[in-house]
Amino acid sequence: MISKQGINKLFNLEVNPDATGVIIYSEQVTPRLQYVCRFIFEYVIGVKHVITSDKREFSSSSFFRINYSEAIIENAFQIIPAGLIFQNQVTEEKPTVSKRNNIIYIFESKNNANLDFDLFSAVFFQIARCEEWQSFSKDQHQRFELDQSFLFKYKVHLKPVTDIWIAEFKQSLAKFYPTIIFPLKQSQVIATIDVDNLFAYSHKGFLRTAGGAMKDILRFDFKNFRERIGVLSGKKDPFDVYESFSKFCYGHNIPLLWFFLFRSGTKHDRTVDPSSSSFDKVLEKIKTNHAIAGLHPSYESSVNEQQLSSEIKTFSEKLKEKVQISRQHYLRFDIRSTPQMLLKNGIHTDFTMGFASGVGFRAGTSFPFNYYDFSKEMESELLFVPFCAMDGAYTVYETVTAEKAYESLSQLRDEVRKVNGPFITVFHERTFSDHLYPAFGGMFKKLLSTPHPEK
Repeated sequence: MISKQGINKLFNLEVNPDATGVIIYSEQVTPRLQYVCRFIFEYVIGVKHVITSDKREFSSSSFFRINYSEAIIENAFQIIPAGLIFQNQVTEEKPTVSKRNNIIYIFESKNNANLDFDLFSAVFFQIARCEEWQSFSKDQHQRFELDQSFLFKYKVHLKPVTDIWIAEFKQSLAKFYPTIIFPLKQSQVIATIDVDNLFAYSHKGFLRTAGGAMKDILRFDFKNFRERIGVLSGKKDPFDVYESFSKFCYGHNIPLLWFFLFRSGTKHDRTVDPSSSSFDKVLEKIKTNHAIAGLHPSYESSVNEQQLSSEIKTFSEKLKEKVQISRQHYLRFDIRSTPQMLLKNGIHTDFTMGFASGVGFRAGTSFPFNYYDFSKEMESELLFVPFCAMDGAYTVYETVTAEKAYESLSQLRDEVRKVNGPFITVFHERTFSDHLYPAFGGMFKKLLSTPHPEK
């Protein structure tokens, strides 16, 4: 188990009390402004912040001053509001876009401000997931997918655009206030594995084993048939990487989180029977080797609270501690309802925020951010941890070699390093199997363990 405090520590979300402080003046202090400022200043930059609508408090403060209004205030860094932060509803309106140096900018300001776009509105539009609350075309699994993304439309989805905006803001603020000191944040690598099927051939029972062998023969898949027979004869199951990969990550100081599917017998949920003692042995291996276990709620759980509650309860019993982190199976996630169900059932951190069909930054950021609930017009306690690439983008939606996948993943990793964010990917237990995906397991280890050139 990992607590909320553990997640905050893992992602360095807590601000040092001795850190630099900024004060933001706004004529209105709204939940949206509080939400986006918390993300920008605490989660990403790592400084203290205060928001006020009192000009006297603003003028007399010893903190570095940011004027978020159209009023002229001498010796204060100014950002002109575009209006989104002061609204209290979601409209279908899309922001206008300009593109400079291969980066898009939204909510641009024509006034003579210190920043030529409304950073707060731009970042809010991204992390509050406005486009997912707006109308869009769902894919066959009822998901918001890459082709519906605002960033994909403008061909900037492979860059953490939101983080880049904030980095540019930091530079402008440092130029305006030469004495400001920002804490040093270093990019980190975090590995996450979704376990859709605990084992390829072991612990499946007679009927599933016999049926699988028959399918191999009917499909003339003799490679898989030989692999199956080998495991049944005593060879190690190709999906059994729990101990070895956990040891690898611990040895390289890489945080590792495993998300286990805990439902079987449906079209989309095909793991080992959850009652099997094999789960106990695997979970013990993970704990012994300092990895973290979370739940991979089943296909229907994103819209079925009873099913979600049942899986959280039974997996917690198997884990012998309350599960508090999850990632939805198939990345099925309804922005309007799934978060509330997760919170209601004790999940404090969700790792679903990414794409299945291609790589890229769903919210334009590599940093965690809280869920903004537009139905209540307020920030919630649920933390989203985004990832920028899933292995299926290279093995299911496309078919590329491990070498080509490494080139793509390395470019994403380098983009994240530029903004000092966490580089988070999603692989599956099956991707380590060389007879299914040659060289992918070794490639993944190389990707994770390649040191930062500046270190």
